[in-house]
Formats: sequence, structure tokens, C-alpha cells
Amino acid sequence: MPNLMRVCILQTVLDPYKGANHLPLFAATSEVSFTIVCNRSKARKDDLPANVDVITVPGRIGPYYYGCADALFARSVLRRYPASDPFWKSFDVLHLNQVMGPAFRRLQGSGVPVLFTIHHPVTADREIALQESGSVQGILWRMKYALLIFWQKRMCTSCDRVMTVSKTISDRLNNEYHCPLDRISIVPNGVDGTVFMPSTEAPLFDVIALGSFMHPRKGFRYLTEAYRALAAKGYRIADVGRRSDEQIEILRSIPGVTIHGTVDQPTVRSLVQRSSVLISTSLYEGFGLSLIEALACGRPAFAFGGGAVHEVLAPIDASLVVPARDTGALVRRIDAFLRLPAQERKQCGAHFRTEVLKHYPLEVSAHLLRQCYGQLKRAAVRQAT
Repeated sequence: MPNLMRVCILQTVLDPYKGANHLPLFAATSEVSFTIVCNRSKARKDDLPANVDVITVPGRIGPYYYGCADALFARSVLRRYPASDPFWKSFDVLHLNQVMGPAFRRLQGSGVPVLFTIHHPVTADREIALQESGSVQGILWRMKYALLIFWQKRMCTSCDRVMTVSKTISDRLNNEYHCPLDRISIVPNGVDGTVFMPSTEAPLFDVIALGSFMHPRKGFRYLTEAYRALAAKGYRIADVGRRSDEQIEILRSIPGVTIHGTVDQPTVRSLVQRSSVLISTSLYEGFGLSLIEALACGRPAFAFGGGAVHEVLAPIDASLVVPARDTGALVRRIDAFLRLPAQERKQCGAHFRTEVLKHYPLEVSAHLLRQCYGQLKRAAVRQAT
């Protein structure tokens, strides 16, 4: 359709099975045509919405840390499509989706507006890593993040506009990176209530935790503390997501924990629907998409209140927010909920679903994304004339 707005998404990896992937949001923004340019894609044809195409620019890009992946990806893309290439002119907006390769700043010479998405500043990752590590390991973390922080700050201050997912993060970008608030658009995560909905089947698990816990920010040590306390009470636990070999060995030592590993999104959704409670021990979140997805399924999501978690959950139910690192309080709240009569738990679930769909509908997120693109396009047209 010729009237579609055309947006180029640049990101290192397209993984439709990873939490917070943007494909559902792109699908909901049906009046926009997306072309995702990435280093590699794990998406099958059936995973892609009708308004999304994918171009892969293969090549070795190295690890994320020290800035290797982002820097090498940017160079690879610009070797294939230099900033002067007509390829870029075929789009209305160039959207850097959490990719910080400094070479991408050359795209401003294309004449097409550049949007930079950041879910949270990597200063938060470094901050938590230092808090959770010893002095020697802390030196390594500082080295790993030095260039990433420098580049992220440069991207925030040099791109035409910055997009993030919560006011908490917007304020931090303003305070730490001196990014003007009037250049930041907030597009919160949204949830599709026709996809994430309660199940009529009996729960298989009492508790579920999702996501990769490879980084100290995700709080694996606190997760295992909670698991041990919950297992001692006889609760059944589903552990889902990427784990290191060492973490798997620890999980295997805890009775009552079923390790699912990395599974696709339909399986994740089914496991959430068949569990009674979702928990998050993350010490900092820019938003926390899995939290609102669980609430839409009528399941409480008890989470440490780091980053934007309080902003996201408090309007729904402030008791879902637990002080960071307080596994005792986390376990007590889970236990108290699971001891409620079944009918009362069902009523709570209905309340959670109603409130989360009122506060975070996917359609509103899609509208705000389209609005952000439109502002950039109109500003570019005014500047050109």
C-alpha cells in the first residue's frame, strides 16, 4: 500500500522468542511498513507479521560486551549500504533499536530522521553488576561497559529523537546522559489481551520465573533463595529461560524445580497460564513486559521494585512490588496469595487482568509508536522545505 509509512529497524539480532521482542508491537502498528536489518534472524516466516520484512547482513560481530557486536554490526551494514546509498532514502524513519554502533551516526547524513530506542541506560547494568560483584570482578565490569556507556550517551544526544518505555527511564536519561526531555518519546510496552488471557485448565505449577539470568542485574542469587524457600513449603516451580551450566547445576539441587530452558513464545505463554504466580527478582527493569503479560493472564506478578517496576505495577496493585533483594518478603507475599481460597484468587486474577488491559493495551502502544514516527517525518519534511 503506497500510503504506508516506511520504517527501517536496525538491530543486531531478531529473536521472536526472546522477551520484549517488538514483533507484536510492529504487527499492531499496521499502518507502518517495517524492514528489519539485522546480523542474524531466528525468525521463521510464520513468526513475521505481514507488515514486516527482514534483511540480514551476516558476518562475525563478536560479543556484546566491550561494544564489539554493535560497532562491528554498524560497520557491516554501512559497508553494504553507505549513508549516501538510495536504500536509506526509501524510508521515512531509520530506527536504531537498542543498537549503539557509533558508525550509525553517519546515517544522519542520509537526510532521513534517526530514532534511537533505549529500554534502560547501560549505566544501570554496570551499577548493579558492581553492587553484586567483588572488587576484582568489578574492574572487569567497568571495562566491559566503558565504551557501551560512552556510545549510548553519544547516541542519545546525537540522534533526532530518543524513545524509551517508561518515565523512570526517561528521567534517568535526562539526568545521566543530559538528553533533553522534550526529545524523548515514551512508548510503554503493551499487552494483547486476545493473546494473553486466563486459562481454564488447572495450574501445573504454583510459581514461574522467566528470562535470562546470565547478568547480575537479573538477580539469580535471589531467585534461588526464593526457590529454596518456596520448595521447602512444597510449591511446584517452573524455571524458564537461558541459564549457564553452573546455574543449571544449582537449580537441579533444588527439589520441586522443573527446568524448561529456552522455549518459544507460545510455550512461555502456556506455562504462564498454567502457573499460579509469576515472580521476578530482577534488580533493575526499564519496564518488565513479562509482568504485564502474566497479569493479563490473570496471574499476579510479584517483582523486586528496581527501575520502573514500581511505576508499572503500583497503579495495578502496589502489593505486587517487593523491596529489592528482600527474598523473605517476596516469599511471604507469594505464600499468602497461594493460601487464599481458590475463588478469592480468581477474583484477584480478574482484577489484575482488567487493570493491566486498562493501563497497558497494545493498541495504545502502537498509536504512540506511530505518533513518534509521524513527528519525526513531519519535522524532516519541514526542515527539507
